Amino acid sequence: MKIKINSHATTVKPSIIREMKVLADSYKNVIDFTLGEPHISHHTYETIHEGLHQRIMRSPIGYSHQYGVLELREAIAEYCQTHYNQDYDPKSEIVVTTGVSEPISAVLKTILEEGDEVIIFSPSFTLYNSNVKMYGGKVVLYDMIANEMKVKSDVLSELITPKTKAILVNSPCNPTGKVFSQEDNKAIYECIKDHPIFVISDEIYREIVFDGVECPSLSDYQDLRDRMFILNGVSKSLAMTGWRIGYVLGPKEYIQIVAVVHQNFVASASTISQYATLEALKHPELTKNICSLYERNRNYVYEQLKPYFKQVVLPEGAFYLYLDASNYGLSSYEFAIELLKEQRVAVVPSVAFEAQDSGYVRLSYCCDFEVLKEGIARIQNFRKSL
Repeated sequence: MKIKINSHATTVKPSIIREMKVLADSYKNVIDFTLGEPHISHHTYETIHEGLHQRIMRSPIGYSHQYGVLELREAIAEYCQTHYNQDYDPKSEIVVTTGVSEPISAVLKTILEEGDEVIIFSPSFTLYNSNVKMYGGKVVLYDMIANEMKVKSDVLSELITPKTKAILVNSPCNPTGKVFSQEDNKAIYECIKDHPIFVISDEIYREIVFDGVECPSLSDYQDLRDRMFILNGVSKSLAMTGWRIGYVLGPKEYIQIVAVVHQNFVASASTISQYATLEALKHPELTKNICSLYERNRNYVYEQLKPYFKQVVLPEGAFYLYLDASNYGLSSYEFAIELLKEQRVAVVPSVAFEAQDSGYVRLSYCCDFEVLKEGIARIQNFRKSL
């Protein structure tokens, strides 16, 4: 007996990033550049494990409050105020979540109605598009590559319609490493300030920037505060992907609804993971180490691969390199598959991040330097064989 299911759910496709990861795992001797997963997660655990053990032994380890452990919310509030001048009440304007993928979904579930439009800067993280579609919304793309990696007011303003419900910014950006500058943010602000549009700012990579680059936020515009959601977490900046802790900041009026959606999704974030995050936040040297390691990796991979590709976007932050492989007669998907088969190197094709196959591939360089060097040598050998 066939029973009809939700039509929006059927439009959501499996993650191509995960597809490539699974495919890579089926080969031996693979160098895997697919996931954005810092390789020093065990170092984080070594740093926090004694303090975490003591905290677990003296604290409740059952369900936490649906907003999260209050002590952690207070620590997050202090961190965001001190580092970013983002002022939020830990009791009513912060929700601790299961990673940052969950609040992406929870916020969009909260704000979207059928047919609402969300402007997303492309290339972008795959879950933005799929979540908008899953909740009956429509994705409207601003093509960053076609616009010289800049936000142009005349182009953006043409995308705004009476159906525009939200604009989503990810800076530094996955997959390009682009940091939205003060000029970019001002262009966005000027375009949306007089429209009833929510702002979703995914700042999960904000702590990982290079060359002394500043990473401003749309939260600098205080008059956007009453319609803005800020997403962040510890997966990238503290190498804690498996602990699954993120958070969302926003005005009480809307956060209380997000918290209810969150509660229905997961009840509450893992209490033990929240305690681990509390301990990790005491060690800012972890983030400094990550930035130092991956700036070295970025410099190496960019210089080594630039001569072999049509275009390489220099990352200002995060830990991804976006490479244009279109001049060798292969689609990005074909390139990724052939590279994996012939050289046992796994990357992610552009169809994971863009509406059409642009020929680009994403390489995640948050790995050991020696592993990176071997992988780059294999890619160079592959390009020479084409």
